[in-house]
Amino acid sequence: LHQGVLFVHSPTLENIFTLPSGVANDGADEDHPIVLPGISGEEFEHFISWLYHYMIPQWIAPSVRSLTLASLSAIDEDEALILGVRVYLIIARAQEVMETERCTIAAVPPGLSLPPSPACNISHHAHCKDVWTHFWWQKVACQLLHPYNPLAISALVEYVAQQ
Repeated sequence: LHQGVLFVHSPTLENIFTLPSGVANDGADEDHPIVLPGISGEEFEHFISWLYHYMIPQWIAPSVRSLTLASLSAIDEDEALILGVRVYLIIARAQEVMETERCTIAAVPPGLSLPPSPACNISHHAHCKDVWTHFWWQKVACQLLHPYNPLAISALVEYVAQQ
């Protein structure tokens, strides 16, 4: 169980987990579990199952996706105050990482890792690589880096297949 799952729903749990327990490496990994006297492993598993299935609203994943894909300028001052500095920074960093990844994918076309087929000679294969690189720069990179409506990375394979 990742602590972040619990922290999302309860600042109190976050505070509890940051307090020293007095036991070395308590909760650090599976070899050092947090012991809850009077609660069996089965009871705790039922609690965690309930937490995952009932406490975590179904709207969280789509909301997180919307926040990370929307422009930061779309978040007004009141919304930013509700989110708080910590969450706003997480969103900004996630957007920065995604933009860096998008630029990297656009700048470096995937190589043709397959060897030439027996029907294709070496010079013909070199030509195929050149055509692929040209296609990538002329079509794919332009779509990935479009300033107003960039191609979603998740739609990349389908886009290439349709061309």
